[in-house]
Amino acid sequence: MIVKGIPGRGVTDFSNIIDHVKNIIDYVKIYGDRALIELTKKYDKVEISSIKLDGEELERCAEKTPISVRKSIDIIYTHLYNFHCFTLPKDIKINLNGVSLGISWRSIDKVGIYVPGGRKSYPSTLLMAGVPAVVAGVKEIYISSPPMGDSCINPAIAYGALKLGVKGVYRVGGPHAIAAMAYGTESVVSVNKIVGPGSIYVQIAKYLVKEVVDIDGIEGPTELVVVADEYADYKKIILNMRAQAEHSKDTFIVLLTPSPEIIGRVEQELASDKEHTYYLAKVTSIDEAIEIVNSLAPEHLLLYVRDPLSYLDKIRNVGAISLGSEPPALIDYLGPNHILPTNGWAKTRGALTVHDFLKPIAILYSSKDAATEIINAAKILAEYEGFLLHRESIGVNVV
Repeated sequence: MIVKGIPGRGVTDFSNIIDHVKNIIDYVKIYGDRALIELTKKYDKVEISSIKLDGEELERCAEKTPISVRKSIDIIYTHLYNFHCFTLPKDIKINLNGVSLGISWRSIDKVGIYVPGGRKSYPSTLLMAGVPAVVAGVKEIYISSPPMGDSCINPAIAYGALKLGVKGVYRVGGPHAIAAMAYGTESVVSVNKIVGPGSIYVQIAKYLVKEVVDIDGIEGPTELVVVADEYADYKKIILNMRAQAEHSKDTFIVLLTPSPEIIGRVEQELASDKEHTYYLAKVTSIDEAIEIVNSLAPEHLLLYVRDPLSYLDKIRNVGAISLGSEPPALIDYLGPNHILPTNGWAKTRGALTVHDFLKPIAILYSSKDAATEIINAAKILAEYEGFLLHRESIGVNVV
């Protein structure tokens, strides 16, 4: 379906779903493994006798992965690993005004990765979440993914889990998997952070467990905004719009262009697609289009213009940018990452990176050589705030 104009960012009422998901979470908190087994039978139509796959089971599941897929996972794993190594932050220690202080980075202890299943399975999502966690140095990584009919998880996901060297793999999907990793059960270890995309039920579950566990964000349906000028190839624009719409019926796909000819071509080709909604809007300039992009804050931006680098610094609010005719779908597999903010959250968040698995620890090494002026400034502020003992303790080590 074609819609002419710029889409808004409406507020969706999830109250009826929230109550349903909360009931599932509460059920898991009370009944643990028993609840997971019952809910898996109810929602996945699969009977399982245990939650965690042991080493032999995981190997057996992974054996079903086609050789070509194994090799592809190996290649992409190495590619992503090398990239994320370049993004690791360095510890710093500096001396300012005689005060020696710094930042030291430490990894999160335990991370849970949710890998969606159902109609399709996504080993690429496991790599996108797991590789930066490995590079960051996370000691315990756990994976939860829906079971298949034979009680295995998807073979390629099983192979990816072995490749990552994870601590544990659970054959559980849906909001009950999120609840289990947040609160723990007899078989499932409670983690410090949960990452990964999933259905609206999974995302609401992540939102509801934020009181006890950190999350990467709320990832909704795929979003793509294409900004194109008259130099863009309309056939490639159409292919990229259709490629992102392939994710689901409720994708958010927008074309912004000053070219009426491109709008006409795209409309003509996409009008027959009644399953997805495509927004087409004519703008006065690329600069206007970029301001609209910054307001929409989409997951993906395809900046298909003659000189994309000249506009790059003007773009503030997007999850990922593909320049020129580079396909956004390539980001889904070669990175930097396809776990990206949606629903306008790109105004405050970005792509999943090693930083999502690290925390900076502030360190004061020494103040014994601190300048008198800066110590006195600290004492004055402490006294002004009513902390007299703070004032007294400040400067006791100054020589």
